[in-house]
Amino acid sequence: MTIDNVMLTVNRVPEILVNTGTDSVALGGILLTAIVVVSGTIITGFQFSRTIKSQERLASQNAEQIRDQSRSQNLAKNRQEWINSLRSEVAKFLSVVHEIYNLSGDIKDPKIRGVTEPEILKSWEKHHAKSDKFYSFLATARFHVSNIQMHLNPAEPETKSLEDAMTRLIEAAYANKPIYDGSVEVIDVSRRILKSEWERVKEMI
Repeated sequence: MTIDNVMLTVNRVPEILVNTGTDSVALGGILLTAIVVVSGTIITGFQFSRTIKSQERLASQNAEQIRDQSRSQNLAKNRQEWINSLRSEVAKFLSVVHEIYNLSGDIKDPKIRGVTEPEILKSWEKHHAKSDKFYSFLATARFHVSNIQMHLNPAEPETKSLEDAMTRLIEAAYANKPIYDGSVEVIDVSRRILKSEWERVKEMI
């Protein structure tokens, strides 16, 4: 059996149509998906921004609270140091006043003793030594009074009470008069002032 050669001539390329199945429903779904994605991104960005702002606000509030607490602690520390300093000055003042009182009797009455000239001269030297100590203690007492005044607010009634009490105590010691009641008065007024300041410190802590 013989197969003859056959020549086929194609005058036009046939059109090939491919149906992808794309229609309006599919396009709508794609568009809806895009909208959802974009909306989600916008919402997420908004929530993130709001979260950042909230955290910044909290951080600012915390920083302010820390500053306030630190400021209060520093104030409380300074007031406590002030209380300790005032207490120390009052105690030193009372101690010096006691020394003034002990020497004032000898100063008011020199009690120069001796028969011979060297004995009298030696007695005078002892008197002058005591006199120097007496007036040195008196100056020191005034120094402590000034320090105490610098600690206090002159507008407060207790300040005036303490100043008057200290003045009366120095005068009594200088005149060799009893100083017990005057010392108690100074202590009582000082305690009231210190108690008031301590209450302020506790409010700061």
